[in-house]
Amino acid sequence: MKRPPMLMRLRIREKERGFGLWLPLFLLLPLLLLLLVVLSPLIVIAIVILRRGRRLDQLSPTARASIGMLCSPRGIRAAFDVLCSTPGLHIDVRNNEERVYVSII
Repeated sequence: MKRPPMLMRLRIREKERGFGLWLPLFLLLPLLLLLLVVLSPLIVIAIVILRRGRRLDQLSPTARASIGMLCSPRGIRAAFDVLCSTPGLHIDVRNNEERVYVSII
């Protein structure tokens, strides 16, 4: 079973000095779940309005596909799979004088 990311390491270096941060992402998961529970009635109302009001036909095909994906169990599972695939991601952006490094563990 895949697991969501637990830590994010951020390092920013300038020409003379820099700093690094360790951000515990596992502490954000309960907050995200609480936010999802609080906003779930609004999400359900938005889905019902969009599907019954035929306003979905007025949207662009990309917007319709995005809403359809996010409003289905298959889309929610796909978004969770993408989130669980992020451990091991390394982003390194450099300039002559500056460097930003992000690592998700």
